[in-house]
Amino acid sequence: MIDEGLIVLDSALTNKKSIIHYLSEKAKELGYLKNSANYIKAVNKREEEFSTAIGYDVSIPHGKSKEVINPFICFLRTNQPIQWDTNGNPVELVFMLGIPEENKTTFHLKVLAEISKKLLDEGFRNDLLTGSKESILDSLYQVEEKIGGI
Repeated sequence: MIDEGLIVLDSALTNKKSIIHYLSEKAKELGYLKNSANYIKAVNKREEEFSTAIGYDVSIPHGKSKEVINPFICFLRTNQPIQWDTNGNPVELVFMLGIPEENKTTFHLKVLAEISKKLLDEGFRNDLLTGSKESILDSLYQVEEKIGGI
């Protein structure tokens, strides 16, 4: 679920649309998605329903999609805060989730709950904002361990 190839630090991307597209294409390249365009539509549909910006300069975009082959968590840190939604919520940290549609109900909630719980820890957030790829991978592996498998 955690893949070093899905960790992007200090990105110069400046808007939600380009971030979702970029991370979806990376997930497709690494074999996590069958069709990135359909997955992007699902994520954008979810964003239209309700913003995935959750505070702490974090957003967790996700969407139901049969395009997901294997579950994944992408992480992207921007090099400057961007406006994520029309509410003016700034975002610097993006966790994009890919969960196979048939496993969406409980596993999806488990992933969201574990990431949200970890975000309450100031040390975890600071590591995400300033840490190296290695330290961020270590932190995300701890999240993955708590989540367990599908």
